[in-house]
Amino acid sequence: MATDISCKNLHHQPTPAQCRDHYGCIYDNNHLITLMIDPQDGGIVDANKAACEFYGYNLRMFRKLDLSDLSLDGPEGLQHFLSDVFPGGQYTAGRVITGRHKLSGGQIIDVEMHTGMITMLGKNCVYTVVHDVSERVRSQQRLKESEERYRDLVELCPEAILVYSAGTILFANRQAGRMFGRPKEELIGRSIDDFFTEVPLCRSEYIKLKSKNSMKGDFRLEQRYIRHDRTAFDLEISGAPITFEGNAALQLVFRDITESRKEMERAIIMQEHRHAAPFPMEHRAELSRLYIPAKSLSGDFYLFHKLDEQRVVGIIGDVAGKGISAALSISALRVLFLDSLQNTADPVHILQDLNLKAVQHLGEDYIAACCFVLDFGSGLLTAAGAGINEFIYAPAGADSRTVTVKGAPLGMFAGSEFEQTVVSFSPGDRFCFYSDGMELLFGGHELAGSLSCLQERMAGATLQDDCTWLSLTIK
Repeated sequence: MATDISCKNLHHQPTPAQCRDHYGCIYDNNHLITLMIDPQDGGIVDANKAACEFYGYNLRMFRKLDLSDLSLDGPEGLQHFLSDVFPGGQYTAGRVITGRHKLSGGQIIDVEMHTGMITMLGKNCVYTVVHDVSERVRSQQRLKESEERYRDLVELCPEAILVYSAGTILFANRQAGRMFGRPKEELIGRSIDDFFTEVPLCRSEYIKLKSKNSMKGDFRLEQRYIRHDRTAFDLEISGAPITFEGNAALQLVFRDITESRKEMERAIIMQEHRHAAPFPMEHRAELSRLYIPAKSLSGDFYLFHKLDEQRVVGIIGDVAGKGISAALSISALRVLFLDSLQNTADPVHILQDLNLKAVQHLGEDYIAACCFVLDFGSGLLTAAGAGINEFIYAPAGADSRTVTVKGAPLGMFAGSEFEQTVVSFSPGDRFCFYSDGMELLFGGHELAGSLSCLQERMAGATLQDDCTWLSLTIK
């Protein structure tokens, strides 16, 4: 926009001296880097103090230069400037021109030039305000390079990865295309809802995926997906907020857990079958049990084995970890336990043997256990503890008491020592053995209660750990 400062802001015709004073107030003392450019040849007519300090030229030197001397592109940079300000030979207001300039010391900077027309003492000039945008350009370049590296990395990733914002897919790697049965290019721009039409997400998970609030933190969910060719997948979807092309977005990593879930289901069935096994001498003792896994697959276990017509050995335990890993450790321990019985039937010696085997074969998967032998011929129970260090003895018609047996979990120390105790029993007496998940919920007097009371108390409880409780009533 042309501005004639020779007459607009004064009440009477200004003198040349008054114009120069007014010019100095609004131009030379301005902190913005400002140049006056001759639109005819690109010569620098004037420069304010900020421009002199920024470029490193004094005013006398500046007036000998034209814009091509500042532009890294030389005459082409000048021609680009003039053609942008005067497209088709006509001035266009409010143009912003980008380019690269060099300072007197040789430093290269990225600039953004905001232009306008001004008339000063009868001469038309392009009033040019220069902004140093080098840091912004570098940031944009770093972001571009970062996103290019991101694209290269996720293309090599064996997992399916999508980037999306507000339900629209912005990016997909090749593995995502394979999983969803479409070229990855066809996924871009599609709604996330397109891939969950057969088995809809539950309301809470749908909100988690669709809401922008979910971009505040990581999340994980599991979802069954039926592809367009009717192939079914069980997917684990992990989400994390990222910045993609300058916008807030979510990165979704899809892992196919179909086979692992089938393995989990088989392990659950096997575990439930083992826990449903009856006490080997039902005519000698009645077994009541409470077994509730905190998750689908428990780390708790118990085993009974008939030694002879008078004796039964039992073990109750809790394996560190959950899921398939814990199930495998339980299977391994079952084999090791039966192997130990080939050499000894004494609880403390069984634990010593298992401890050495656990150190050798189970790594850091520690096992808390209590091993006991019921000898119905002598009327004696012998028990030893390794991490599960107490059980309850409830004599018929008398108050129950907690019996302690000290010992560290199996596999923790190669030289662990285990304490053993012997308790005599008679018909009507009860013994209660339990995992540490039960200790978190109940006191000793409650653990000596009936199965129905414990079941009532457990109904609706939020479990922090797997819970196993065994009650043996002597007949």
